[in-house]
This record gives sequence, C-alpha cells and structure tokens, in this order.
Amino acid sequence: MNGIFQKISPFDRAFQYGDGIFRTFVVDNKKALLWKYHYKKIVEDCLAMKITPPKENDLLSDIRSLFKSKNKSVGKFIISRGSSERGYKFNEDITHNRFLIKTKMPSYPKEYFKIGVNLYVCKQKLNPSILSGVKHLNRLENIMARREWKGDRYVDGILLDQNGHVIECVSSNIFMRIGKTIYTPKITHVGIKGVTRELIIKISAQLGFKIKEITFDLNKLLASDEVFITNSLFGVLQVKKIKNKSWQHQELASLFNQSLENLDT
Repeated sequence: MNGIFQKISPFDRAFQYGDGIFRTFVVDNKKALLWKYHYKKIVEDCLAMKITPPKENDLLSDIRSLFKSKNKSVGKFIISRGSSERGYKFNEDITHNRFLIKTKMPSYPKEYFKIGVNLYVCKQKLNPSILSGVKHLNRLENIMARREWKGDRYVDGILLDQNGHVIECVSSNIFMRIGKTIYTPKITHVGIKGVTRELIIKISAQLGFKIKEITFDLNKLLASDEVFITNSLFGVLQVKKIKNKSWQHQELASLFNQSLENLDT
C-alpha cells in the first residue's frame, strides 16, 4: 500500500464502498507489459471518478519493489479515494491510497489459441451507469453473472443490457467480424473500456479492417463471420461456439496477438 507493506485500514473507502478503480496487467521479467496504455487508463478512470491520479513514477516504483522475479505474473493496481469516517460524504482534501497485488499468471490451455473457446450467455443483465467505461470497484453484476456456470466448459459469459444488446463479457470485451468490418459494442451507458479493446480498435484499422463501435443484439452476433474476445491477460481468443452456433478456426486472433506483442518490443 502506497509503496509500503502495511495493513489496510477498514476505513478505506475502497473497502467500505468500492470507491475506487482498478486495472490488471501482465508483468514479465519485472516489466509491466503495455504499461503506457494501462497507466493512461488509470489516469482516465481516476479523473472520471474525481480522484487525483497517482504519479506514474510511484506506480513504477511499486512494481519494481514487488516484482523481483523474472517469471511472468499478474499485477493489479487498486486506486482508492482514500480513508474517511463512516458515511458517503468525504473531505475534499482526502488523499488517495494505492494498492498493488501480485498473483500467479493463469495457465491457458493451448487449445484456446488453436481452436477457440466457448461462451455462455448470462441471464444477469447490466444496468445503465453514469460511470460507463470506467473500471471501478463496483462489479457485483459481473460477480453474480459469473456464478451462473461452473466448470471449464465456458471461458467467459456474454453480458447483455436491459434492452438485450451485447455489451461485453464477464471478464473481457467482445468483437465480431462481418466481411472486412470489425464491430464491437458501443460503450456509452454501461460496460468497461478495456486496454486491449482500445488497442484492437487501433490495430484493426492498421491491418486494413474497417472498425465500428455500434449497438447490436445477440442474433447479430450469432450471424457474424467471426467472434473474438479480449483482455489484458490472454490477449485475444477466437470464439468457437455460442449456444448452438459454431465457427471454424480462423487466423484473426493470432494476427492480433502478434500485433500486441509487437507493441511491446
């Protein structure tokens, strides 16, 4: 916490109310991959929450202090508004707290990248939020949605809004391809703007695809030529099946993963 190993106060507003933001990233050989993009999102999310963003050098110092091994692992920054007494009101001079968590890098089966993954369609719906796009700490809808399936048959679950529009997945963003155009849900009233999502939007144009952020339903998704999901840990995974619709393996996910690797070289 704030560059020092110490106990977390029960009065911290992240603990009391989920009053803060978080971002997750991969650390490889003591280096946070795609760091400048993650830091940009940390700053944007803090400003959206009216939290003073932490200084980049402080965060980099935290990473150097905690990640001593060269092994690939996962870092997660939590930026809290700070500590205060009970109640929603807080003093305007409150100082943010920052937390860095280190966890083991997940081991994804090779089949995920070779043949694709299955997605579940969640019954839990997303409600509109004034903090659309922000990765804030209030993720109860995602938690309830993730409880809907057990085992490893599904890698993630598709989340719809109250009008039946595709928004994202529980732990990833989602894209579809129709011909030479790539579509992703418009994040205007609900959903998270993930780092990898933003990079895929940029890379798609560079690879010669048209890229559009639109509103679409599940039927439109199922009728597409290709579907893939993105997050900061696995990168890009092609989807092979949703409900009764299946897709043959294609190379777009591999192409995007290579492009993401090139961004960090």
